Amino acid sequence: MALTDPETGAALAVSSNPNISAKSDAAGKPASRLPAPLEWLARPLSRLSTSHFNLRAGLISDSTISVLLVATGVWYGHMRLLPAMLTVLCGLFAFTFIEYAAHRWLFHGNTGPFRAGHDNHHVDPLGYDALPFFMPPLFMCALGALFALALPVGYALLLAGMIAAGYAAYGLSHVAIHVHRFDSPFMRRWAGFHNIHHYHPDANFGVTTGLWDVLLGTRYNRQPRPAIRHS
Repeated sequence: MALTDPETGAALAVSSNPNISAKSDAAGKPASRLPAPLEWLARPLSRLSTSHFNLRAGLISDSTISVLLVATGVWYGHMRLLPAMLTVLCGLFAFTFIEYAAHRWLFHGNTGPFRAGHDNHHVDPLGYDALPFFMPPLFMCALGALFALALPVGYALLLAGMIAAGYAAYGLSHVAIHVHRFDSPFMRRWAGFHNIHHYHPDANFGVTTGLWDVLLGTRYNRQPRPAIRHS
């Protein structure tokens, strides 16, 4: 499946060869190496993170942990409707920035295996590159525990659960963008926003929304073509 131009719908050729490895950055500089013990640990995680099993397991575990956190929060705490609704909105809104920040400064930063794995995704968008499936659920649980230091436990778990729900939606959206050709002009434009990022990696870091790209000045703006003068 090829990427498509968001305005014309024309197919844009990309590699589908899973054996292609990416350069560490646009200038071709080698990625910074980890200390030997971490390098030893990174190898099996790298193999796992490029497997079809990991991609499927990640989509399932991301959705599962979001449901468990939200359900536990609702069961644990006697929450009032308005604060609970505000917590839901805060969690989803917070995730939009987490998504942007992680993509821009973690996956496109000098961050060793995170950068290397994401570079592989840029070379082969149809590959299986993803975080090890157990990492996001562990992070979301840790986030819930951290929130519980400042909030009632029920609200803390609900907040973490909604951030996890945002992450699950991101994962499903990202897969859909790369494997599905949308008929709706609105959906094609939405998918095209991320497709542009694969050709202009310094722009359009948001996947589920372009809000933070607009606010932080990283939204891609197509340069007008120079007019052709006829003599």
